[in-house]
Amino acid sequence: MRKFLLVFLTLLLAVGIFAQKLGGKLVIAMETEPVGLDPHLVTAFASHRVLENVYDGLLRYGENLQLVPNIAEEFQVIDPYTIVFKIRENVKFHDGTPLTVEDVLFSFERILNPDTKSPAAAFYQDVESIKAIGDNRIEFKLKKPMASALLPNFAGVNSSIVSKKFVESGKNLQLETNGTGPFYLAEYVPGNYIVLKKNPHYFVKNQPYLDEIRIVFMPEEVSRVSALKNGDVDIAKINEPLNVKQFPEGRFKIYRSPVLSYYLIGINTKRKPFDDPQVRNALNYAINREAIIKTVAFGEGVVTGPLSPMVQPWALLPKDFDEYTYNPTKAKQLLAQAGYPNGFEFEIVTSQRYNFDKVAQVIQAQLAEVGVRAKINLVEWGIFIKRWRESDFDAFISMNSGSIEPDIQFYRTFHSKGSTNVFLYSNPRVDELLELGRSTVDTAKRKEIYDELQRLLVKESPIIFLYSANQIFVSNASVEGFKLLPNESLIFLRETYKK
Repeated sequence: MRKFLLVFLTLLLAVGIFAQKLGGKLVIAMETEPVGLDPHLVTAFASHRVLENVYDGLLRYGENLQLVPNIAEEFQVIDPYTIVFKIRENVKFHDGTPLTVEDVLFSFERILNPDTKSPAAAFYQDVESIKAIGDNRIEFKLKKPMASALLPNFAGVNSSIVSKKFVESGKNLQLETNGTGPFYLAEYVPGNYIVLKKNPHYFVKNQPYLDEIRIVFMPEEVSRVSALKNGDVDIAKINEPLNVKQFPEGRFKIYRSPVLSYYLIGINTKRKPFDDPQVRNALNYAINREAIIKTVAFGEGVVTGPLSPMVQPWALLPKDFDEYTYNPTKAKQLLAQAGYPNGFEFEIVTSQRYNFDKVAQVIQAQLAEVGVRAKINLVEWGIFIKRWRESDFDAFISMNSGSIEPDIQFYRTFHSKGSTNVFLYSNPRVDELLELGRSTVDTAKRKEIYDELQRLLVKESPIIFLYSANQIFVSNASVEGFKLLPNESLIFLRETYKK
């Protein structure tokens, strides 16, 4: 009897907790508002954070950044040239229209249509054909053997599935939405707020938990901090680490996660003395990454290698590289061996965005300790971009976006013909590994390939990887279930609730 009573009380408690999750309204303060609502066109970060809760892709990201089924309930890499998706049944758009294979085909035809000018078209430029197989499967055939490398693109906002009927009716997707996501766009007052309401047709049972999310736009951080402290909002994005101290634990919850993007020193590998890999590698030992994080980010960051430590199983950790050990004596030895016993002088091009100038100042001081004299050239952002594109620099301080897929992060940056290889870096073995990585399906073999690649990139250092900053949100104590992902997605708002 006592055992039965214990089980009954446990079930009752579980039901009570679950019941708390249902309904209610969450108010979020964000610094920027969307710039357009068409998922196939938008590039603004703020647009993506809204639309990822309104639209669905074939895949999405799980809590550990793994790819999981979404509109596609199953997916299979048949071979390096072929991916097949099985489309989930009983998915409906917000207007109640059932989603079909035709909507999926139409969505990718729209993305690939040059007239659409979708940024996602570049992701699928090596797709040879897309066709339906029966009533519930879609096959992608590729021109190149890179099926595994292509998969993460299917989880992005720019690859969302749209309603063929809705688009062909003449609706302007930059102004109106009709997705299949957990929330639908109920109201948008530009410059003020957006209201997302629960999608009654959502295909995941019992989700989302909230009835409504109101996103209020507060560009000034002082306003977001004040609104959260006063109880006007439930959760807010915090950019300045020092402001976190204003929120005592107990009354508030702090959420932090390293992001995939990373700070770096980019090096022109064709300019002396940086045409010598040993010189570039010497800088690795001369730089104290932890000190940069402490000084610039007030401790809110993590040291990163070629891949964020959050990207598992692919990333080798910073501790796996001797070069990440702060060792100015070793730096001086390498410089002497390379013919620079008294150091050398060079220019760092940077700007004031994202604390690039502050990072440059710390690095300048650290390099001076080994006799390397870095002159900082602080330029306007437009000039910085121009010089970056033209490889008009000795070195620069900047930030790169990261990815959960090694091919996406590495190929365009380090292949000798890569689209963003402004470092003019060329290594036949690196090119070979990059081609092998995107054409290999077996995960264990791909892991070996990218392990070797990461070691080569650190040893040769066309980029000196520094750190990834933390993203920070703060909520009041009533918020439950909120999770941050390193790609800065807010898709777990569907599992957020207020107790």
